Amino acid sequence: RSSMRPVDRAVQWSFRYSQKFRMQPPASITGLIESKAADWVWLTAIAAVTLFAAFRVFDFISGALSFPDFVMASGLGLITLIRVIVMISLASLVWVPLGIIIGLNPKWARVFQPIAQFLAAFPANLVFPVAVILIVHFHLHADIWVSPLMVFGTQWYILFNVIAGASAIPNDLRDTATNLRVRGWLWWKKVALPGVFPYYLTGAITASGGSWNASIVAELVSWGDQRLVAHGIGAYIAQATEAADFPRIVLGIAVMSILVTLFNRLLWRPLYRYAERRCRLA
Repeated sequence: RSSMRPVDRAVQWSFRYSQKFRMQPPASITGLIESKAADWVWLTAIAAVTLFAAFRVFDFISGALSFPDFVMASGLGLITLIRVIVMISLASLVWVPLGIIIGLNPKWARVFQPIAQFLAAFPANLVFPVAVILIVHFHLHADIWVSPLMVFGTQWYILFNVIAGASAIPNDLRDTATNLRVRGWLWWKKVALPGVFPYYLTGAITASGGSWNASIVAELVSWGDQRLVAHGIGAYIAQATEAADFPRIVLGIAVMSILVTLFNRLLWRPLYRYAERRCRLA
């Protein structure tokens, strides 16, 4: 016991100090104004650096490329955007209900959670050769059938996040729904889906970002003499990299970055705000 006294005293001192800190009066109006001013200075500096970098990028690529190149890259970016939206939607339709069913069963959750995490870390490009062989053998359209390769390695983020969300639904809420005989679609609408929605968003955002990155290797995939090229900004970047065409590489990355940023701002951020307002269980 004597050996633990210094640790005990340190814990007691830290507790008293934290309590004293919490009881201090709030910051003055002057301090708040100074803090806001510092934030505005920092944001202004970041905005200035971003604008300068954007100007330099535009100045670099505009000297080597023409307006049709910008239009073509933007169009290819929209194709990849549609591909990402469709693949994430299909993966959600499959893994959200399965993840909820698994997560509500503790035994299943303990088994499938590490499996989903392992699959998320598994290098998806190892299955690309098999996909190329099947697409070529059955004469399938590359623009359609290379799309699943974009989400193959990222869809598991949706699964294990939904499993975690379903496991976190309070037992009291589940018991109340059972006692009130909330069943069928009403149970999914009022209990299950709102309960996992914040967790689903985390997985879907991660899967979406991973799909954009995977498009660079999925929209242009080859195995031996077989080579499949799909229309999209990923293939555009990959082809420009093979040709060592640096202006088009910069243009492709810039288009992808803009689309990802707009996608996050216009879709994921409002959904996160909605989840914070309407889907909080605590």
